[in-house]
Amino acid sequence: MNNTLNNTIISQENWKQANRDLMAKTIAELMHEELLKPTADFEDEKGYTVFRLETGNENIVYSFRGQERLMDYWFIDKNSIKRHENGNVSSSIDVPQFFLEMQPVFDLDSNTLARYTEELLHTLYCDALILEKGVMSSKDLAEAGYQVIEHHMKGHPWVIVNKSRLGFSPTDLQTYSPEADQPLKVLWFAAHQDRSSFQALENIQKEEFYRSEVGHELYESFKQKLSESGKSISDFNLIPVHPWQWENKLKIHYAGDIANGLLIPLGEGNDEYSAQQSIRTLFNTKNPEKRYLKTAVSILSTGNIRGLSPKQMKIAPSITDWVKGLIKDDTYLADKGTIFLGEEAATTYLHPQYGAIQNVPYQYNEFLGALWRESASNYLKGDEEMVTMASLLYVDEEGNSLVEAFAKKAGISIEEWITLYLDAYLTPLLHIYYTHSLCVTPHGENIMVVLKNGLPQRIVIKDFVDDIVLTTEAREKLPDHLADGLIQSSNKENIPLFILLGVFDAFFRYLSDALHTHSDFKENQFWTLVHECIESYKNDNPHLQERYEKYDLYVPTFKRFYINSLRLKNNGYSENKAFAIPKKDGALPNPLYQIANKNSVAAI
Repeated sequence: MNNTLNNTIISQENWKQANRDLMAKTIAELMHEELLKPTADFEDEKGYTVFRLETGNENIVYSFRGQERLMDYWFIDKNSIKRHENGNVSSSIDVPQFFLEMQPVFDLDSNTLARYTEELLHTLYCDALILEKGVMSSKDLAEAGYQVIEHHMKGHPWVIVNKSRLGFSPTDLQTYSPEADQPLKVLWFAAHQDRSSFQALENIQKEEFYRSEVGHELYESFKQKLSESGKSISDFNLIPVHPWQWENKLKIHYAGDIANGLLIPLGEGNDEYSAQQSIRTLFNTKNPEKRYLKTAVSILSTGNIRGLSPKQMKIAPSITDWVKGLIKDDTYLADKGTIFLGEEAATTYLHPQYGAIQNVPYQYNEFLGALWRESASNYLKGDEEMVTMASLLYVDEEGNSLVEAFAKKAGISIEEWITLYLDAYLTPLLHIYYTHSLCVTPHGENIMVVLKNGLPQRIVIKDFVDDIVLTTEAREKLPDHLADGLIQSSNKENIPLFILLGVFDAFFRYLSDALHTHSDFKENQFWTLVHECIESYKNDNPHLQERYEKYDLYVPTFKRFYINSLRLKNNGYSENKAFAIPKKDGALPNPLYQIANKNSVAAI
């Protein structure tokens, strides 16, 4: 069988493996979210806890073994998962069947179960396609370039249905998914100013900007095309459109505006782009120094429909101005080499009917728009390379971690590599939080790590405009014109969830487990290094002591984030008018508190 993504027939072997991998992830995440509560039967000779899991059918149970990790997390041995029915034991696992069997336990209504099953089947299909394509070894990936690594990632570590991409056909997946790694060209449209708006940094002039993005010759061609139909380009803004969005959304939803000359198709652009992990963000492979392009792609993916919010697009350049103004004289961040990728320009277009409907579900206002973000390539020095931080969770089919491969490439130990990584990643985040009171969303896909011969140097922060959250201190600095556009923290307890949830739970939970399981770098070693990194920053910046006490990183517990339960509970597929946000509740043991207290006891 031809082992390429163009082959859409999945082998039995890869379908089984995709199910087994996803089942292990499902168990681990739903135990973490306290939705699955298996019974611990005994501990085996290798120190694993053997569990039994009852389903909604008294004749069907599951068994598996796992090792406990910090933060109420379990490493699940995927090869130990077995299904028992009427005394018959099978190691063949079917994840959608499992959710069907758990329907009464999870209290799922039929609509929720059917919709979630659809997301499961799409995710399994994409996972199996990746297996069909072939999984690169960590050693080879450590030698590969930025875009090769980007296209070999396995998706959001926390979300079970992390590749549902509802709306994409198998052909679309072969064409537009990040793992397909196929070049695409965007379509350009002229959008009348009665419907659209253009926002940019103050130093950007609109025509010059469009010429730089479209290319001088093609811009002149678009200008001539409008002129021949009796229109002037000065009355229009230009919007690049993802080809999937044009075919599946705009042709019908904007047919009236197209017929009336308010939205005019101009033609295909010259540049070739490559889909990043978020799918709607595109990297210019022909001219890497040119801006990243973020377009609306209205598929359901990782919990929400991925359009572009006109409200956020309108203020994105202003937020970039404000944030970069706050940090421009910060010598600490400058010494660390920390880069904020600015969102420099945006074009929005409001639909005439959907935009007029009160409390319309969010996706109907997000069909058409574009955002341009600085290219990180412009910040790299000659001997540096860059990887998405999500790649640090990568483990190949032989059980080799990419972090270990980077450490070997650099000729240092994993402990030394992690120490350098924490200094490059965590220390700037602490500074941004405690000095500037800003909370970005620093998960794996929003951060890029700059390496030199495999050694971590510094980080690049992207997509901070969408997800920035303000503490009390930051709100006091906020200009009035941005007050309605940014999320105000409702964190009455002053717990630094930005770090505890956004870094510890959303990323370090997985990184420490991968190193513990596959590289013999124990979890406690990892968290001791985290503790030492934080204490080093605090010792170097004693003037922030009041902030450390107010926003204490060493609280015994912090709230859980129920990211998968959002779909499985509380009518998770209702048509919400707003972007769906998982709830925070309960208490999760803080590994930093545990490590610090263990160290203090050991020192006595």
